[in-house]
Amino acid sequence: MFRLIIVSALAAVALAQNPDAEAQILSSDSVVNPDGSYAWNYETSNGIRAQEEGVGGQSAQGSASWTDRDGTPIQLTYVADVNGFQPQGAHLPREGPAPAHVLKTLEFIRANPPKDDPNFNIQALEAEIARLQALQ
Repeated sequence: MFRLIIVSALAAVALAQNPDAEAQILSSDSVVNPDGSYAWNYETSNGIRAQEEGVGGQSAQGSASWTDRDGTPIQLTYVADVNGFQPQGAHLPREGPAPAHVLKTLEFIRANPPKDDPNFNIQALEAEIARLQALQ
């Protein structure tokens, strides 16, 4: 009997610490087509919404929204494809400016490109330098 009381008390404390534990699924849908394309979405009673569509193993794009524990509304969109997972949202950290020594090193490499590296791509280096300079 004592164990039942302890387990019940612990469950009540856990539930009180996580109000989302009682969330209900309001809607949910999922479609998988013979060509490998798919789509799914759901919404819960605590305000979480998510959806995604794509082609299995090739690409996907989707979005999700929820309210953070501090009350901040979160909106996330993403694409996943040959270029990797690319999330976007105001809540995500932003890349800061590159340290001066990094830009100096890249500019040195641009001025003195390796002559024996067949994989070296000066256009890619110049694009990266321009991208980093734009963050300054």
